[in-house]
Amino acid sequence: MIWTYITGGLLTLAVCLFAGRLGTLLGVMDAPDGKRKLHGDATPLVGGFAVMASVLPASMVLAFSTSFKPFYLTFAVATVAIMMLGLVDDRKHIRPYIRLLVSMAVGFGVVAAVPDISVTFLSFSFLKYPILLNGMWALVFTLLCLVGLMNAINMADGQNGLVMGMTLVWVVSLSAYAPSHLLPLLIVFAIGLGLALVFNLNGRLFLGDSGSYAISVSVGILAIYTYKVGFDRLPADVVALWFLVPVVDCLRLMVTRMVRGRSPFSSDRHHLHHVLQDMMSWRRALVVYLGLVAVPAVLAWALPAYTLWWAVLTFSVYFVVLAVQKRSLAQRDVTPL
Repeated sequence: MIWTYITGGLLTLAVCLFAGRLGTLLGVMDAPDGKRKLHGDATPLVGGFAVMASVLPASMVLAFSTSFKPFYLTFAVATVAIMMLGLVDDRKHIRPYIRLLVSMAVGFGVVAAVPDISVTFLSFSFLKYPILLNGMWALVFTLLCLVGLMNAINMADGQNGLVMGMTLVWVVSLSAYAPSHLLPLLIVFAIGLGLALVFNLNGRLFLGDSGSYAISVSVGILAIYTYKVGFDRLPADVVALWFLVPVVDCLRLMVTRMVRGRSPFSSDRHHLHHVLQDMMSWRRALVVYLGLVAVPAVLAWALPAYTLWWAVLTFSVYFVVLAVQKRSLAQRDVTPL
């Protein structure tokens, strides 16, 4: 697989180097507006294409060189479909309910094609027996996981390096539990993320909806599959801990928006990364956010018997950060935008 790793890295690097031309060709140059988009120059939304330029060819190689062809083909097709949905959204801004319906349709296709990507049971480290999800309940829960993660990651995509950094943490975490045949794809994924992350941190490209959607569905499929085939090594609570921070932040935002009489999918500057940026420099805010994702993952790997406590600790730190920022704003007599 060494040539696959090298080729994948070169493909990602090529997309990154010619990001401006590709963004212009696809019509996805993100111009600053002085309000929510505060970057200096028009920036190509092709980060997802850069990462997937290595991941998708690798998945095709694995499809035709291993006995897991249905899984890798389904993974590739689903990723491309969701990435195209995101591309259209970057260009035309699709209505939320249309995105939701298309995402659910893709998720249904994934489960129908590969039953191992259906969550039929939940095995927690702190419960003696698993919770069974039969028939329709398994399908509903799996779709909720995939679509929910897609929305959570898309909402978190508001700071350079954040989503790519989190995804790199998740991919590395998955590699500690994944079956051996999945490791080459995870390595290629990590290489693509690492290279694209450098350009993203320097503001030379953004993920855009195409990137955040593609990354989220890819990670979601890989996480569910790894859990299903290795639940004895990877309990459900460890998987939940990985995604706890962005998912909780997404739920908080949706609830508070609805309480205020707004659409749960409307935009604002109340995300966790905005909260952290209000308290410190953007670089420190990035480190803290990624730390909230990475440190619990490492602790759960090192001391899995205490996973529930790591989740409680992470949850507590998250709300402490929100409380500290709220108190700071009150002292300054400032109302968040």
